[in-house]
Amino acid sequence: MEHTSDYVALGQLLHEDSYPRQKREMLIDNLIRIDFIDKEGILHDVKYGRSMETAHEMQILYYLYVLKGMGLPNRKGVINYTRQRRKTEVELTPEKEQAVEAAVEQVKQVNSMPAPPGAEFTKLCRKCSYAELCWS
Repeated sequence: MEHTSDYVALGQLLHEDSYPRQKREMLIDNLIRIDFIDKEGILHDVKYGRSMETAHEMQILYYLYVLKGMGLPNRKGVINYTRQRRKTEVELTPEKEQAVEAAVEQVKQVNSMPAPPGAEFTKLCRKCSYAELCWS
């Protein structure tokens, strides 16, 4: 569904134009796609807007969690909101690691269900590239 979304296209353009000196888009184990890692080894994720800031933080925490499981000790990341020229630093603390593990368990539970749980239409749904799939 994402290939037809204007918002996804805008995000791809943002990724191409932002941080041109950084090596971007590293796919690791066909599981996570890291935008770039700076010379200090800090993981960076580039985002357009902050409307889903909690989800953005959980995403980068998950990346750090996966990398830790692969033996890479990096525990810090940065979410770059390029449009607002803001950064949010994220660290994989033991408490946040437990939150990631709980989220992974919830995803496993949903995957094991015979049908997905009911959804609730929110204002974010209007901009989501999967809206047509969910609400048609």
